[in-house]
Amino acid sequence: MTVNIQQRLGTDGKMKKRMPLKKPSPKKTFPTFKEMGKHLAKNQIEIPAQFMAVILAGYFLGIPLFEKFLFVSNQRPSGLFEKSGWDLTFLLFYVAFFTAARAIAINHILIPYAIRKNVPRNKHERFAEQIWSFVYYSISFTFGMCVMYGSPWWFDSSYFWRFYPVTESSMALKYYYLLQFAFWVQQIFVLQIEAPRKDYRELVAHHIATIILIGFSYLFNFLRIGNAVFVCMDLPDALLALAKALNYVSPGPLCNGTFVLMLISWMYTRVYVYGYIVLSTLIEPDLYVAEFKLDPLQGHFYPYILKYLMFLTMAFLYALILFWTAMIFKVLYKMAFSTEVRDVRSDDEGEGEDEDEEVEGKTTGRIVGSKKQSITTTRRTIRATKTSK
Repeated sequence: MTVNIQQRLGTDGKMKKRMPLKKPSPKKTFPTFKEMGKHLAKNQIEIPAQFMAVILAGYFLGIPLFEKFLFVSNQRPSGLFEKSGWDLTFLLFYVAFFTAARAIAINHILIPYAIRKNVPRNKHERFAEQIWSFVYYSISFTFGMCVMYGSPWWFDSSYFWRFYPVTESSMALKYYYLLQFAFWVQQIFVLQIEAPRKDYRELVAHHIATIILIGFSYLFNFLRIGNAVFVCMDLPDALLALAKALNYVSPGPLCNGTFVLMLISWMYTRVYVYGYIVLSTLIEPDLYVAEFKLDPLQGHFYPYILKYLMFLTMAFLYALILFWTAMIFKVLYKMAFSTEVRDVRSDDEGEGEDEDEEVEGKTTGRIVGSKKQSITTTRRTIRATKTSK
């Protein structure tokens, strides 16, 4: 005890003040994927715009390799293009571009347009998303048709497989394929920030299967069949988005007519033509592929087992198409008995919540009002009893 007291005394005999103990600083933790997603969702314009500004500044300043982010690369002496590791930088830039472009279009152009058109307030964002989808799919369908028209595989599926591996492509086909790839990668992020849909799980499965097919078809030199599949998907998607948008501003004959056009295109391109392409992946390779082997240096990425893997993946996508076809016929059935087409394929999960809350609020108000009235009546009865006494 004496030692402890002496240790606490200073040279002047006065007690030393105890220094407060420092609390250990909390360990720095990295943000989770969910937190990063929320941060990006709040800054859909700022973050991609800053990244693109750096790339554009580097390009205009003439810094080497920055052009790889903006333009397709690896042109051969023949004038055609082959795959390149720089394709990843191109993808990265245009994923950022589509993210920013979508946010700018929806927040600053399409939602104000929805307000001017008197779209219901709780449908502003959904209306804007459908117009954005209509514009994109219309452009991509037109671009895809221009690439495909006049090509050997124009309505001839045998050229999906003839002369495999076809390692070179035109500039237009490479731009088209990589831009589509970037858009679909960005769509996975879009699913996380959009209002939840009834078929959310099916949409996630569809997007993942689509990205797998795009990535492997590009890597394994199957761009021709990929071009045909894109065209099959884009036309009905454009008309479906337009029908949904019209349902918010002009329900009736115009909306229903667009829906019927969508149904015709859907049945022809997605159910019939895409179904034929799925069968082609199973039957025609045996007829036209000279050799099934895995030889990456020579561009061969087609061992025989891959034929069945490709077929199963595309068949899974086709099963989802048939699932949505059934839902479309459900809408068609409602059209026969209703003046308004309701979007059963992508309604918000909580679409009826506003109405439920309103009814619940009114009911609660009545209950509270009746309780107040009964309390007032009870108080008056007590006063009357006291007075009579």
